[in-house]
Amino acid sequence: MKSRLSALAIGAILACASHVASSQTITVTQQGNGNTSSAEQVGLAPGDMTSASITQVGNDNHVGGPGATSGGIFQRDTNSGVTAVVSQNGTGNNAGITQDGVRVFGQADARITQRGNGNDAAITQSIVTTSPVTIDQNGSGNFARVEQIGSADTNIQASQTGTGNRLTVSQRGATFRGPTIAQTGDGNTVAVVANNMVAGGPDIVQNGTLNSASTTQNDGWDDAITIRQEGTGNSADVSQTGDGHVADINQVGNDNLARVIQTGAGNTAAIAQIGNTNTATVSQAGAGYVANVNQTGSGNWTNIVQH
Repeated sequence: MKSRLSALAIGAILACASHVASSQTITVTQQGNGNTSSAEQVGLAPGDMTSASITQVGNDNHVGGPGATSGGIFQRDTNSGVTAVVSQNGTGNNAGITQDGVRVFGQADARITQRGNGNDAAITQSIVTTSPVTIDQNGSGNFARVEQIGSADTNIQASQTGTGNRLTVSQRGATFRGPTIAQTGDGNTVAVVANNMVAGGPDIVQNGTLNSASTTQNDGWDDAITIRQEGTGNSADVSQTGDGHVADINQVGNDNLARVIQTGAGNTAAIAQIGNTNTATVSQAGAGYVANVNQTGSGNWTNIVQH
């Protein structure tokens, strides 16, 4: 309890001191079990160099409440760039970062690194001019989720290595680029939803067993999705509504399933599966119409419907 209160006091002192300086920096380091820390930076002027960094080594540590239900690193209403970095090494840790209203003069950089088992990471960005996000988890049973609302130049880099990892990404009203996701391990799952994206889309790579990837893009301009899975029991599902439309799925392994549904203008779908008992379904309704499916192995079947 003593170490926990000490760390919280240090974080509060640093946060208060940062508001009277042109360079606003919060740095917290905690070691042990069950530590809790949070940081808040609000109303920053143009030109301020703003950053918050929290490092925790131990078990059951929290940057914010469990499941990022409260607290964490909170940065809001700034006309300069901000950086939020969380690093956790242990078991049962959770971290949350919220960046809201970072405009014009800089980018909102959010990074969470977790090493251990049963970690939870959550990042939310709203009305942000440039918004790179990095999540790196190594262990078992990790869970990560990213939400971006009304943000430009979005870029998500997510890497999960271990067993039973889950990652969900939601983008609403974002503009360019999109998530790039790599998972290595067993039983990984990726779900990406992007609405009103101008250009870009998910690029997902999974290497392992029982991986699943699902993406949805609505009302986009230059839609592009590429999913590559290597292993056994992989499943990929892509749905795009609007304009450009390119979906490319490549699966190598056994019992893979790939499904692409595209409605709108551009329409291109290419599915290549090498292995046994693979299944590919392509449905396209709109102008462009190109479908190319190549399956090598036993028990493969293909269903293509173009209107």
